[in-house]
Amino acid sequence: MAEHHRSRVRERYFAGGLEDMDDRAVLEMLLFYCIPRKDTNGIAQLLLDRFGSLSGVLEASPEELRSLKGIGDNAAAFLTMLPQVCKRYMTGTLTKESLYIGDYRAVCDFIKSYFIGVKTEMFVLFCFDGTGRLRNTSETAGGIDSVAPDIPSLLDFAERCGAKTVIIAHNHPDGVASPSRDDVNATKRLLDAFGRKNITLADHFIYGADSLLSMRSTEKFGSMF
Repeated sequence: MAEHHRSRVRERYFAGGLEDMDDRAVLEMLLFYCIPRKDTNGIAQLLLDRFGSLSGVLEASPEELRSLKGIGDNAAAFLTMLPQVCKRYMTGTLTKESLYIGDYRAVCDFIKSYFIGVKTEMFVLFCFDGTGRLRNTSETAGGIDSVAPDIPSLLDFAERCGAKTVIIAHNHPDGVASPSRDDVNATKRLLDAFGRKNITLADHFIYGADSLLSMRSTEKFGSMF
């Protein structure tokens, strides 16, 4: 009986992909591949009740997952690996060599990939050369709210990369993609510091609650750039 149900779920996926499947159905199907010969419907619902959504489940720690009945090491490893696989996929399809600063949609996708599954604050500097191509990136643990940017080190890194334009980005793991007062003040300092080196700070992106905000694109802060 269980195998017939799994076959029906797979056929539903083959016929229409994930578009018509809710979080429970998607999670149930994922669990097929790490929990054999068991009814994963109930386990999927248990996970959603505990973590609130599919994304909440995938962002849970192995310890949190294993604390629930029915979730062993295989399932915990499989579920926590999925966000990292997604990140690897996105950074693999959007390579540095192909990324052009004029293609803002691709730039946004690339920046989002850095923060998939990241639960701690992280600050990233993206350096573009004179042709607008991405040359290199620099990651620092901590965000602007918790760790003041080391401006001399950022300037040195950008100059060594031969950067003509840079973008900065950081995440709010437990908040929304909205600039704080610290974000605004740090952006002003960075605009001034890079400007003195004839390097353009093109934008400051903030990632939070599965969304990405461009400060340059906002009415309130766009005039800073």
